[in-house]
Formats: sequence, structure tokens, C-alpha cells
Amino acid sequence: MNFFTHEQVSERILRIRDISGTAVYLLSGDQKTALLDTGIGIGSLKEYIYTSFLKTADLIILTHGHLDHVNGAAEFYGVPVYLHPADRPLMRRHTDAGKRLQYVRQNAAYTGAEISAVSRDEMIPAFDPEETLPLSDGQIFDLGGLTVEAIHTPGHTQGMSMLLLREERTILFGDGCGVGVLLIEDCASTVTEYRRSLKKVKTYEACYDRILRNHGTCSSSKELLDNVIDVCEEILAGKDDHIPVKEAPLACREQIYLAKAVRPGTQLRLDGKEGNVMYIKSKI
Repeated sequence: MNFFTHEQVSERILRIRDISGTAVYLLSGDQKTALLDTGIGIGSLKEYIYTSFLKTADLIILTHGHLDHVNGAAEFYGVPVYLHPADRPLMRRHTDAGKRLQYVRQNAAYTGAEISAVSRDEMIPAFDPEETLPLSDGQIFDLGGLTVEAIHTPGHTQGMSMLLLREERTILFGDGCGVGVLLIEDCASTVTEYRRSLKKVKTYEACYDRILRNHGTCSSSKELLDNVIDVCEEILAGKDDHIPVKEAPLACREQIYLAKAVRPGTQLRLDGKEGNVMYIKSKI
């Protein structure tokens, strides 16, 4: 069974999608190789990287603690794994094998995954969050000719970090800014705090031309950041479309709202702009 596919973003950046549809990124410096996120942890990512590219990871950076980003880490034994400490509790809650299978099943409609063929034996064991090394705001990793700078951006989660690749003029927004940012879980920041994080990212805008993400098309134009900032400001002003979400991506104790209207069955905004936010009133 094929658990992974890949595509080259640039000479130094490789995008690998796992069975859940989530993308991780393999960065090749002159001296070190870094893996940005590790996916859902079904199938051996380590083996796929080695057999396909004759490479392994010298270090791992996790953008945040959600189950589709952290669960492949355990098989990279001895490799340092970095995560912002604020997301350690979240990561601990997101290692359950049943929840991982359920996530893949939910996404099977558009990934085409043969979930019935997945066995528990193909699931990577959980990685202890307490074994992660602290990822801090402004921390820089030198891979040799390629550096990775962490930007702490609370919003989607409290420990969410975007990753700037200066030499590539590229930034990984991950789940931190995109076509449907979720601010609905206990681990999420308020819209006010999230807007503050996005304003911080804007100070780096001259450092990148390319935006990468972990889901969907996995890439966006530079207008995305301003669009999502505008969406946050509309929510705070009570001027967003405030559309009740009937089929929520996650269970939630409150009614979930979508800030901007989209075409049915898609994440495409009716006004043609890219970027949206799902939120609950207690997170405004």
C-alpha cells in the first residue's frame, strides 16, 4: 500500500503527503537535513524518505501539536525533535491510534485513501511530548546554505510556529494561516490574539515570496496574509458574514461560524479572495 507521495518544491525543498493528505517538508542543506512536521504516523515516513531519496532527517521541527503533524516522530530514533512547549499538552492528547484512523477516514473522500487496508501494525508508536526540545521564537537552525527561523504565532494553537527559510525566500505558514483557519478548540487563541500574531508575521513580509501550507493546494499567494488579517478585523468589528457551520470539521461545545461566505462544497470565497477563519464566539 502506498502511504506517501511527493513533489519537488525547489532544489532544497521536498513536499511529502501522507495517507491523511497532510504535507510535511524535507529540507536539504549542505550539511544537514531537516523534516518539518511528521504527519499522521501511519506507514513509515522514515523508510519512504530513505528508499526514495537516500536521505534521513538530522532534526525535526514540529509546527504545532495536532495529530496530523506530530505522530511520525517516534520512528526517527535519536533525532532531536523541536516543538514549542505550549503545545506539549496538546500533542499528548493527539497520539491516540483510534483518533488517527478516524482522521484518515474523514479525509478519505478527497485523498482516496484505502482506509480499510490500514492495520494497527502500520501505525507508528506515540512520541512522548516531554522528549521534545523547546522551540522558541526567533530560534534559527543552520542546515548549511539554508537556515530555518521559527516564528511563534499563537492562533490555531498556542504553540503554533511558522518557519521562515530565508535563502529560499519561502515561509511555511502550516496551519497557522490559510483558507480555513480553525479557532474553535480549547488550544486555540482568540481572534484578537491571532490578529496580533499575523501582524507580527507581516514584519517578515519582505523576507519571503513563496507561502507553503500543510493542506489542500499547500501553497498561496502573498495576498493571503493581508486577507486573513482583514477577516480577523471584520470578525472583531462584527462585520463578517458570520455563517453558522452545519458540518463542523471538529466536535465543539459551541456553534461554529465561518467568517466569509464560500461556494458550496468548497473553501473558495464568493468574493474571490483567499483566506478564511472558522471561530466560536468565546474565541473572539
